Amino acid sequence: MKRAGIALLFVLGCDGASTAPPGGDDAALPDATMDPAVTDPCATPVAIPLAGRPFDLMPQAKLGEIASRAPCLVAGVLRETVESVQTFWYDKHSLTPGYQDSFGDNIQTPIGFRPNTIDPGLINLAVPGGHAQIFQSFGVFHFPFGAPIGPVDNVKVVNFWRPGRDANGAPLPVVHWQRDPNSYTHRVEWMFPAGTVFGEALFLDESGTLYPFEIRTRTRGTGGWVNDIYRPFARATELADAIEKRRGERPEWATSATLDALVAQLRGTTLAAFQLKNTNFPGAFPTRDAGMDTLPAMTGTDAELIHTLMMTTPFRSARGIPWKEASGRVAHAAGAAGRGTIVPKGYNAAAVEVSEASCDVCHRDAGRPFESWYANILAYGELWGNDEIFTWHPFTLANFVDAQGKVVNFNHDNRVIRADMKAAGLVAPYKPASHPPNVYKRVVREWTDFAY
Repeated sequence: MKRAGIALLFVLGCDGASTAPPGGDDAALPDATMDPAVTDPCATPVAIPLAGRPFDLMPQAKLGEIASRAPCLVAGVLRETVESVQTFWYDKHSLTPGYQDSFGDNIQTPIGFRPNTIDPGLINLAVPGGHAQIFQSFGVFHFPFGAPIGPVDNVKVVNFWRPGRDANGAPLPVVHWQRDPNSYTHRVEWMFPAGTVFGEALFLDESGTLYPFEIRTRTRGTGGWVNDIYRPFARATELADAIEKRRGERPEWATSATLDALVAQLRGTTLAAFQLKNTNFPGAFPTRDAGMDTLPAMTGTDAELIHTLMMTTPFRSARGIPWKEASGRVAHAAGAAGRGTIVPKGYNAAAVEVSEASCDVCHRDAGRPFESWYANILAYGELWGNDEIFTWHPFTLANFVDAQGKVVNFNHDNRVIRADMKAAGLVAPYKPASHPPNVYKRVVREWTDFAY
């Protein structure tokens, strides 16, 4: 977005390190220690610490609400990450999502960081109709870069970030540098060290009560990210078994015709056809055909049983495990017709296999210039995120966004690295001598270092 701005000296509001790190394509391997079997993993509740970090992104009161609804996790890397004081928790309110507008001279044409909730008129002023090309609704990019799990309406997403660690267990910084491909483009790049873990904890909001239904993780290797996903029920038959094991505890569960029908469906051998595709960002998401097992909505005591099972069943990795294979189709996750079941209505993960090839289809484009998709958006900016993570950035919130989600300091470069992250040693200018390639190595895509 470009319009005449106040004449100011060009000052990048960050600690500028100009040297870019080397690239690489070696992939990280999954951690074989993840989720070992234990006798009763739910006997000791997961304890997310509310204090002990050098600073907090999410207010402690809000984190306390999440901690009180933590899922059952077995001992292993995921639980250790969730329970660590080195893990930072945030959501879209505590770390406001945004994207860079890197093209401009900071005198006549402004550059900086823009919240995803930027006023559509500021985009359309420079690119008529541009907001509708990249955003499906206010603050939400078009799929697959916005609403990636589908058009759901009762889901709360909470993110977590655990920095990579050195040999002594101390956190390693995210490194950043400024890239100046020409005199009119000034982009801040950053890169996570190997061992960094990002995650999303997904909760169903059922009349104000949260029920965890999925945790997604990405773990940084020296040349890429390893993906995993954790659910209480990886296969349809596992949910059927759990229902039958517990329903004898109460007469209304034992005699429920609705639960009878659900168990029969879960053990059945039929899947409906399902297709997932994008409408915008051409070429960003190849169409996927899959199967769909749409679970019926549950109410009353039937929903109570499902919710009880979600809170008392250990989450385990569902990587490589299909929910169901039938009718010549594969469903990688369940679907839902309404509330009261294990996933939200509109959930699209039936078509999303958990693998690097599958997940990288979307994540690979974090920070990619809009111009590479839309020839008419020549001077507006780049997709949110960097280094294949969308939700994180190192910029001071008050310098680019107000409490209502509106952009501030629009007419000059508002990118300022957070003081708390710098003071804690969690971000630092990139220096090759201090940040070796066995820990810091760029993931290089065909659009990386776009010429503009």
